[in-house]
Amino acid sequence: MSQSQPVKLTYREKRRLDQAELRRKFPNAKRRGPTRGKKYASRNQRNHEEKIKICFMDELRRVVGEKADEFICDCSKWVKEFCPLNSWNWAKMDSVAQDRLYAKIKGKYDLPERVDDVDVTEVLKLQCSMLYRNWRFRLKESHFRGKSKAQASSSRPTNIDREQWEWLVYEYWGSEKQEINELPTQVTQDSEETFEPGEIQEDPLYVRLFEKTKRHKPNGESNGWEPNAEKNYQELKKLHQTQMEKHGEDTLTVKAAYTEVLKPKSGYVKGLGPGARTTTRGRSEAQNNELNVKFSAEIQMLKNDAAVREASLVGQIDTLKKSNEELRASNDQLKASNEELKTSISQMSIDAVEREKKLREDVKKMLEEMRMGF
Repeated sequence: MSQSQPVKLTYREKRRLDQAELRRKFPNAKRRGPTRGKKYASRNQRNHEEKIKICFMDELRRVVGEKADEFICDCSKWVKEFCPLNSWNWAKMDSVAQDRLYAKIKGKYDLPERVDDVDVTEVLKLQCSMLYRNWRFRLKESHFRGKSKAQASSSRPTNIDREQWEWLVYEYWGSEKQEINELPTQVTQDSEETFEPGEIQEDPLYVRLFEKTKRHKPNGESNGWEPNAEKNYQELKKLHQTQMEKHGEDTLTVKAAYTEVLKPKSGYVKGLGPGARTTTRGRSEAQNNELNVKFSAEIQMLKNDAAVREASLVGQIDTLKKSNEELRASNDQLKASNEELKTSISQMSIDAVEREKKLREDVKKMLEEMRMGF
């Protein structure tokens, strides 16, 4: 039988074990006292067995409310604790580390099962992946940018594993793709230089960068270009020629050139942030028009159905009103007959009392006459 591999502890878990060992060896040693911050008094006094309930906004798929800041801070702290740095991206990260992270979050917070018809784990994945990218970006800004690889390797933070840091410096940040992203977005070195007659001018940065990312090694019948990439490449070349003919130089930035040729395709919605999904993403104008016609027909059908239902309901309401009036009239008649019945019963009671009284007087008078006769 194959032996199960031991679970690799994180930095914080190792530190907790070391602190427990030190407390066992030196029980009388002076240690750090409790935090006295009043700002976090309510958090420290919270019952840890009771989960904190938070709410999400469906449109943003983000946490909102009083506990939003605490939730983001905890997620950021746990991302640093459980997620290794030697991963190309969040999708390729070890699933065991992600499961431990999600279990930690769900253990403290009372989360809904679904947010905007999506499982809450997908929402947590989006939030934690953003925190993971921001963490690595801050590390790169502080310890790598503007330094050599050797200097960056020697400036490793103490709370990060050396193996992960070496991979991050040499394999990830030092990769060819990352070096291309470090290039300035504005073309200055090619457009500002004076070329001698007969000298071949190098393509601008946006043309070279597009070819670098979209053209691969030829494989069989394929010429190496991705679908529709060769057409866009020719459009970029034409744009460069147009700029040179009009202005004598090409001062377009990478973003401006790509926006001119590829058209804006941003996933960012103003006022909603990057988490929201645009309604026209991945669809052409013809498809959008077809969907608009389809939706308009469905809306008109629903309106007609609603009008028919409204007319039917109005007829039913009128019928109910008439029946209600008839019931009210019959009720009034019953009340009147009831009053007449009460009056007749009362009169009959009065007559019965008078007859009984007269009968008693007659009997009494008869008895007196009989007594006088004897």
